[in-house]
Amino acid sequence: MTKPLLVSLALVTGAILAGACSDDPKRPPVLTDGPPQPSGGGSATPTDGGLDDDLDAGDGGSCTALENTGLEVDENAVNDELPPGTGGTIADGIYDISSVRLYQSASGLPGLTGNSYQGSIRVTGQVYERVVVFKSSAGAGAETRSSGTFTPSGTNATIAITCPSPLQEQVTYTALDTSLVVSNLVTKTSFVFTKRP
Repeated sequence: MTKPLLVSLALVTGAILAGACSDDPKRPPVLTDGPPQPSGGGSATPTDGGLDDDLDAGDGGSCTALENTGLEVDENAVNDELPPGTGGTIADGIYDISSVRLYQSASGLPGLTGNSYQGSIRVTGQVYERVVVFKSSAGAGAETRSSGTFTPSGTNATIAITCPSPLQEQVTYTALDTSLVVSNLVTKTSFVFTKRP
């Protein structure tokens, strides 16, 4: 039941997600491909929540040639706890970000955060590729590209990015026939990816 994913995106997870820097103080770089803070929690490498950390470590242009075909999606803050995933078998294919939620318990204002994501991931067996463009509420934005593996363990998983820089993201996930939900356990950002036909 272990399937690594190749991801290219800049979510999910928190998304989703090293690459370029963000002006948003609560979101280091975008996505989770850089050394600073990958997405996820409970790993030896700090993670920001999936997708938003990838912009931290550079553009990773050589990590994947995956085309970014996702639409720009606004991040929506929700006053609730991050729901646990249900796990499942992830179907090989290319997925586009279709929804991004930031779970903030009851401590913040619900609604649009001003941040947005546009991205795609490709899962091929144990390979995970991601390309993501993150735009902060301040208007700064950059594309990040990364690749690595996605290793499930029950309803949680570890995304181990190897390119452009090593980093780990701790996530919970739900795999369905046509979608994949990846939620970063550290940043509490949840990315819904819809499978391309």
